[in-house]
Amino acid sequence: MAGACLCHVESPVMVSHPEVGLSATADPQAAAADPWDVVIVGAGPAGSATATQVAKHGLRVLLLDREHLPRPKVCGCCLSPLALSELDNLSNQNIARLQLPIQPLQNLTVASQGHAASVPYATGGVLSRINLDTQLAHHAVLARTAWLPNTRALYWKDENECVALTVQTNNETPYRIQTRRLVLAAGLHDAVRYDNSHSAESRRRKRPPNNRIGLGATLPATGGSLGPQHLIMAVGKGGYCGLVRLEDNTIDVAAAMHPSVLRQTESPAKALSHLLAEAFHGTTCPIDCASLNDMPIRATPQLTHQTGPIDPDCRKLFRIGDAVGYIEPFTGEGIGWALLSARLASESLITETGHLRPAAQAASHYQRRYHRALTWHHRRCRLVSLALRSPRLVSTSVQVAGYFPRLTGSVAQLITGNAPTR
Repeated sequence: MAGACLCHVESPVMVSHPEVGLSATADPQAAAADPWDVVIVGAGPAGSATATQVAKHGLRVLLLDREHLPRPKVCGCCLSPLALSELDNLSNQNIARLQLPIQPLQNLTVASQGHAASVPYATGGVLSRINLDTQLAHHAVLARTAWLPNTRALYWKDENECVALTVQTNNETPYRIQTRRLVLAAGLHDAVRYDNSHSAESRRRKRPPNNRIGLGATLPATGGSLGPQHLIMAVGKGGYCGLVRLEDNTIDVAAAMHPSVLRQTESPAKALSHLLAEAFHGTTCPIDCASLNDMPIRATPQLTHQTGPIDPDCRKLFRIGDAVGYIEPFTGEGIGWALLSARLASESLITETGHLRPAAQAASHYQRRYHRALTWHHRRCRLVSLALRSPRLVSTSVQVAGYFPRLTGSVAQLITGNAPTR
């Protein structure tokens, strides 16, 4: 693993989630007083990483989010070697070093139609989004980013040298913030509209047919027999589900399921239980499915989409992370792609002398580098997600994998793009 600056735990230990929220360092009224150099909407990994890398140059950066931190999110919580490499790079920004209690992965089990195969998978790690998002946002604040939580971005409008962003706080008071560059990092939520026109923004987001939505829950430590450092993927007719134990010993459950499956079942908990029962038919499921009924289950909008890194009507608007595009979350690469896009956007926005690059030049630079870096990965992941539509194909592959576990482990790393970085 690259870099020693991350707190990478080589043996499983229990680390608690952050208890104290990240307090605001700005208020809406003051934020609306003067134009910003860069405003970033969304405090996920991509948004916070961009804020850190831009603010370190002394530019005025505002990071806002519709929620407060810490907060739970639907996510598989896996960090690919690319994600770990980008986190190491982010930690070497002459700010306080990141201290992330990342749990290493050692094994992967895939189950489908009652067949299961376990293979070595010593690549990447696991960290809850509660910990990751909060610590990355705190890192951005240490870089002198202004932090404004509980503030929803409503719509934007191009106004000559600036972009005007209308936001709304929890008390429903609207404010108008001006910025020279606007970065959208709001993930799958297509909520920031162009000039208060929902239809114009919706046309920019392309979604394929038979799209799936994400479901997620966190089970208590006693919610199953699943061991640490072990990723389990269960594949069924209506989707697939990942299970992994987190740094505080709770169990993360994250699934991609077709909406029709949810319509045919009593509840999301029942849908997840049926999927796991199908995958582990005749064998022991590593979690107590009954415990799903007692836990809140969160959902996402449709997962796979293509929007693009630059807005065609405004070269001052950049998209990063899942806001650019997203492929169904099976390979654990999403956070790595998000952090990479954050670095590419930051390097495109800022010149070598630490000044804002001209908008058209920055947009062209970012768009070119983004497609060069990620297009192939997106295509490969799309093929993998299509293969997962066939439980019979997965089941046959699992049976073959049982005979060649070490070779299969290496092949799995290559297929998912998670071969360790050198």
